[in-house]
Amino acid sequence: MSWLDHAWLGVILVGLALATFLTRTSFLLAGSRIRLHPRAEAALRYAPVCTLAAIVTPEILLHGGEAVDLSLLNPRLIGAAGAAVWLIFSRNIVGCMAAGMLAFSLARVLL
Repeated sequence: MSWLDHAWLGVILVGLALATFLTRTSFLLAGSRIRLHPRAEAALRYAPVCTLAAIVTPEILLHGGEAVDLSLLNPRLIGAAGAAVWLIFSRNIVGCMAAGMLAFSLARVLL
């Protein structure tokens, strides 16, 4: 790599860092002056839950990244069902994680 390639790499890295910094701090710096529509605010409340579901769902349903496994012998699906049942009845997130891990562990041992 020549010095020019290193210089361009540095420019690109600084540019990407600046773009990331500006997009993340723009809401903090201008958040009080910019008002979103109430529907947009309501929709953004669900963004973290949707992101978590998008990350977790493939891990639960895909077996080895190949095919969807909806069988009753899928320990991940059993763990997710146990966590969901606990959360529906108790609304306790720590208990939900514990119930899901317990159901998953028991399913892996017993199946």
